[in-house]
Amino acid sequence: MAQLFGHEKLKVYQKGMEFAASRSDLLDRLPRRVAACDHLDRGAESILVNIAHASNSWSPKERIVYLGHANGSALECAACLDVFVAKNLLANHDVYPGKSLLAEIVSILIAMRKTTANRVREDHALYRTNKGRLFSHEDLDVYQTALQLTGWIECLFTAFSCSADLLSKLDTSTTAIVLNLAEGNGRFSGTDQAKFLGIAYRATVQSASLVDLATANSSAEPSQVEAGREMLRRIAAMLTSLSKVASHDT
Repeated sequence: MAQLFGHEKLKVYQKGMEFAASRSDLLDRLPRRVAACDHLDRGAESILVNIAHASNSWSPKERIVYLGHANGSALECAACLDVFVAKNLLANHDVYPGKSLLAEIVSILIAMRKTTANRVREDHALYRTNKGRLFSHEDLDVYQTALQLTGWIECLFTAFSCSADLLSKLDTSTTAIVLNLAEGNGRFSGTDQAKFLGIAYRATVQSASLVDLATANSSAEPSQVEAGREMLRRIAAMLTSLSKVASHDT
């Protein structure tokens, strides 16, 4: 029998493999490919690669970094699934098995982070939010507003009078807000969290300008357009507040 690498014996790695296999079936069910699809592919790969690096690193500091990368990627994947639901491309029951699996992965990674000084060891940490959700970033108002924004984009997709390239950029930038909020919330240091919040803020500013371009000659009602702009303003304000808190924790 072939000798396994150390990381291949880890339950969290095996669960990562299970998620990687299931994501293909999920993507095949989408009626069209959106920006979150590519992020889901890369995120699933990143979970596995970083768990492998963490398992084979002898430095506690390096292990913490790799575990943080894996945890952030797991939360990014969960956010991708939320985006599919927000865009009405999939239903909650379609993505729940994948999100549940990711929640298991995250709970193990958090426990591994706490015990990393004793080399990589697997346990489960209780991982449920105050509101009973699977992931803590789902409790954030800014995250829920960002998801609403992606749904707003989807609803007005046909009303925008602009190029396909601009619509693709708008999908990419609004999705980036959601994903960076989720991934940043899963990183283990204030410095990393502040970095991802900064990326989310820049994506918000970019989205605001793209919305202006996309709605310049659109057939959408002015009140519908203003609803999206108001969401962007709220997201920017909340990100500014969160960034100040994260910067103080660095």
